[in-house]
Amino acid sequence: MELRKLLGAGLLLLTAACASTSQLDDGSVADPLEPMNRAVFAFNKVTDRALIRPITSAYLTVVPEAPRKGISNAMRNLREPWVFINDILQFKFKRAVATLGRFTVNSTVGLGGLFKASDHWGIENHSEDFGQTLATWGFGDGPYLVLPFFGPSNARDTVGLTAYFFGDPTYNYIAGLDEKGMNLTRTGIDALDQRAKLHEAIDQLYLEDDPYVFARTIYWQQRRYEIYDGDPPELEDDFFDDYEDEEDPDGDR
Repeated sequence: MELRKLLGAGLLLLTAACASTSQLDDGSVADPLEPMNRAVFAFNKVTDRALIRPITSAYLTVVPEAPRKGISNAMRNLREPWVFINDILQFKFKRAVATLGRFTVNSTVGLGGLFKASDHWGIENHSEDFGQTLATWGFGDGPYLVLPFFGPSNARDTVGLTAYFFGDPTYNYIAGLDEKGMNLTRTGIDALDQRAKLHEAIDQLYLEDDPYVFARTIYWQQRRYEIYDGDPPELEDDFFDDYEDEEDPDGDR
């Protein structure tokens, strides 16, 4: 409970920071906290290289592709209620109906989301989160941030992440079951699944001359792409030619 109170206090502080935008007139990303962010980025890199990457490599080696896809599908399905809420908050009611239909079909016919049965019904995947919702409400990015373990973010998306911990229906439902460790287990599996999808991309990132700047640029452009549902204003289309399915690099989501 104390953790949730602390997150709530952080939510209020970060909301004020979101009044500004991190985009400068030249299209670059404002990064007033760069020294701190670089330190956190370096910490994340060391942690990833020493611990997370070896675990992910073992997971990719030991677990066959089919079970990994099933796990990925199930994790994605557990996020659907949160997507549905953000569809509603953004007044995207057609999308909300599609999300509800996708969740219902995959949870039943798809055996708890292990199989994407919704594909056979022609229900397209999409994702929404509270950071995107705040953007549609007019909140600016705020300063660019690198979060420990989570990686690239900004003030607005950090507020969105905090809200996720409070508002995710799946989290609250599991917590209500009073089964200790279930939410922690779910979080760990989800994090492993996401890291596995980006396994090669992260390796390539660290080969860049300045991986910090590269990650910052990619994050800003990708979030713009998501906020505008794939049609961001005044951005060159060729950047996104290779990122049409960035939301789901393995086609599992």
